[in-house]
Amino acid sequence: MTDVKNTADTDVAQANQQQDTQQLTGEQVIRVLHPAFDNQIINYGAYNLVYATGSATYRNPDIAALQEDHQECFLVGYQDSPDEVIIAPIHMPEVTPAGAATTIDNTNALHAHLTNDNLTIMLESINGSRFRLTLLDKPEITTHAGTGTIDQTLDVQDFRTFVTTIWPVL
Repeated sequence: MTDVKNTADTDVAQANQQQDTQQLTGEQVIRVLHPAFDNQIINYGAYNLVYATGSATYRNPDIAALQEDHQECFLVGYQDSPDEVIIAPIHMPEVTPAGAATTIDNTNALHAHLTNDNLTIMLESINGSRFRLTLLDKPEITTHAGTGTIDQTLDVQDFRTFVTTIWPVL
């Protein structure tokens, strides 16, 4: 009997918590996400940012030691002078770092390509770091502060063109 009551109490608590989730505007979501990138990157203001989901593989043991397992959410900063991408894994909904940010630039980029679904980019460096990044134009994002949708349509298009043009599969 006690187990059934505890389960019911838990279900009610979860339902109440879901109802209490605050709806955020896109701008509010962006303000919640930014510090997870900005606090890791010295010149963070020089980068355009996009939010991505996906996975990461680190074949270099020294780099892998700085990472947490099961990275699935990322803030990706990119700039074209110099050509550079910084991939910062984050925990969601906490919006905290899930490992060290990885820089891919002209000195260590192996290749980048868009997969057949036209949503996912495979990005790999010569040190064995590989990222599968799915970028949606208008992702709904749940954070510790609430849930909202960001419109990153133009930035996603720009990022896809940027990485697949400068580091194509040869």
